[in-house]
Amino acid sequence: MEPFVLPPIFVISLKDSQRREFIRERLTSLGFQFQFFDAIYGKDLNEDVLAKVDFDFYPQRFGARKALTKGELGCALSHIEVYKKMVAENIPEAIIFEDDAIVSLYFRSILSAALKKLPKRAEILFLDHGKVKVFPIMRALPERYRLARYLSPSKQSKRVVICATAYYLKLAGAKKLLAQAYPLRMPADFLTGGLQLTGIHAYGIEPACVFGGHDSHIDKQGNRYD
Repeated sequence: MEPFVLPPIFVISLKDSQRREFIRERLTSLGFQFQFFDAIYGKDLNEDVLAKVDFDFYPQRFGARKALTKGELGCALSHIEVYKKMVAENIPEAIIFEDDAIVSLYFRSILSAALKKLPKRAEILFLDHGKVKVFPIMRALPERYRLARYLSPSKQSKRVVICATAYYLKLAGAKKLLAQAYPLRMPADFLTGGLQLTGIHAYGIEPACVFGGHDSHIDKQGNRYD
């Protein structure tokens, strides 16, 4: 049997982030090939870009208590640029990490089993995530993990699969995300996790097999990024 080959891995990270060395050592020690994808500094966004942002959508649609920060915008654009790369280069599938991703020692075996059991209709597989609603029947994976199909909320629901730290994405999924990416109007994890907006066919590994740390410079709340 041929060894399982991981899809391309893109690690979104600011050029000068101190996190790069940590995740480089972690992924290298696990035998993973990957490439850094330079993130966009929220503080560097110019007025032309900001003028095109729909700042009303996020609080009105999801009941957010604050407006989008430059940090959240930079983070969202960074993920969107990966989707653009997949489409432009016809990359059929990819794994996307933020630079604070803490990868399980069993990640290769878990993901290998998950991808073998993942239905063809699947377009995104969440590797890190918050609370979600799933179909009752799940498929067994190594180390007592399970592959779950996520229920898409109703069109008007505010429920979102929170977290964009780590996920597997197919080209068809990248195209669906890009179709809802502009005008820029929500954080990265609301685009990936707003299943009712994109219609993306979503699955996830339960419980999460990748975890987000606390020191990433790609901060979805904008605390370190704007």
